[in-house]
Amino acid sequence: MSEEYSSFYVFVFIIIAIVVLGAIIVYALPMLPLGVTPDNQSSVVCTAGQTCSLQSTPDFSKENLTDAQKKMSTDLLQLTGSISLPSGMTRDAFEAQMKQDRQLTWVDDKGAPSTDTKTGLKVVYIYIKTRENTPQNLVYPYVWNISNADPANNIVVAWVEPDNLLKLASLESVQSIWTVMPPMTN
Repeated sequence: MSEEYSSFYVFVFIIIAIVVLGAIIVYALPMLPLGVTPDNQSSVVCTAGQTCSLQSTPDFSKENLTDAQKKMSTDLLQLTGSISLPSGMTRDAFEAQMKQDRQLTWVDDKGAPSTDTKTGLKVVYIYIKTRENTPQNLVYPYVWNISNADPANNIVVAWVEPDNLLKLASLESVQSIWTVMPPMTN
C-alpha cells in the first residue's frame, strides 16, 4: 500500500508543478518583449534584421501653425512637411507605415492602384469634418475620390493628394481633417 501512496504523491506533485509552471508562464508571458530588443524598439516599419530606434513625435507648438494647419492631424502635417518627422524616421519609412496602414497609396493615370511611387499619383485616405449645412460638392475640387459620406455628421471620407490638404484645410467650412485609421484586429 505504501507504493500506492508514493505513486499518488508523485502524481499530485506533478499536477502542482504543472499548475505552478502554467501560472508563471501566464504571468510572465505578457511581460516578455517578444522580439523587441534594445536595438530594435520601434513599433513602426521595422522588419527582421533592421535596427530601428524608438520613435517619438517632435515637440512643436500649435501656436506656430497657421489656422489651416491647426485643422489637420499630426500625421498629415508630417506628410505635408509642415512639421518634422519623428527623430530617426525617414520620409520613406513614414510613407511605408502609412501605406501598410492603408492610409496612403499611389494610383496611375486611370485611377488604378500603382506600385510606381515615382510617376504614380500619391493619395492619402482622410476624414473631412465640415460645418453644418456645408454642401459636399465644396470639397470636390480638392479630392481625388470620395469613398463615403455621412451627411448627418458632416463628414466626408475621401482620397486626397497631399498637396491639396492645406488648400482643403484653408476652406472656412472645413473644421478638421484626419487620416482614416485602420481597424484594430486581435
